[in-house]
Amino acid sequence: MKALKKFYDNFLEITSIISMGTLVILTLTSVLSRNIFALPIPFSEEVGRFLFIWASFLGAAIVMKKNEHMKLDIFQGKLSPKAYSILQSAVFAIVAVFCFVLFAEGTKLLDVAFKQTAPVSRISLGVVYLVIPWSALFMGIYAVTHLVKTLKDMRGSHT
Repeated sequence: MKALKKFYDNFLEITSIISMGTLVILTLTSVLSRNIFALPIPFSEEVGRFLFIWASFLGAAIVMKKNEHMKLDIFQGKLSPKAYSILQSAVFAIVAVFCFVLFAEGTKLLDVAFKQTAPVSRISLGVVYLVIPWSALFMGIYAVTHLVKTLKDMRGSHT
């Protein structure tokens, strides 16, 4: 199980690094070719937008893994530790349900998206939208992981 977790953690991070790195290189190349050589690269804006989508969704999953999404901690000091843990558990449960619904709906979206191509780059939109169910699945798994850890911590602090 740990080997599988390590595999998908590494896969997620490597894919995110590749998409962000490619986005930076493509954007730099596009700006240089347009401003220095006066030769714009026609597909660069479209592919850059697609890479930005991938980097954003994968980055959100990585942040969920680390449990570092923005939070309002106004309740943390005002609630008892038990009540705050219950609130955290509820939030993780809601996020997990949302992510698994997004996974299911994103998978349905792929049926339509793989039948369409981008106008300039001719990339299948299915490839672009594949990141939605992937990242939703990762985020859902991480939310469940955090939920289980929070529940274990709650139970362990009362024994």
